Amino acid sequence: MRVELSPITAAVPPSPGPCGVRRLDATPHPGGAGGFNLIGFPGLPPGVVQVENLLGSSYVEEADGVRIFADAFERIVAAALSTDDSLALIARMEEGRRT
Repeated sequence: MRVELSPITAAVPPSPGPCGVRRLDATPHPGGAGGFNLIGFPGLPPGVVQVENLLGSSYVEEADGVRIFADAFERIVAAALSTDDSLALIARMEEGRRT
């Protein structure tokens, strides 16, 4: 597992966004329903959502639908560890410890 985790810790500091790991014992969140991408511009609310599934991708453009995904994203972020705690957990896992 060390081979898979090392590139994550190496890439996070210059990353434009946070790195948040969700612990296995964390509460459920809407990310389990499938992957999606919020697409927009800085300073503006997301305008489109790309929803991924086994058949490909579909897009949500209606404001109410986009808002549902934006709220879901906020719940996913809230369920994750902070960037510092995430990096510390990954480092412990690289060393072979789980806690």
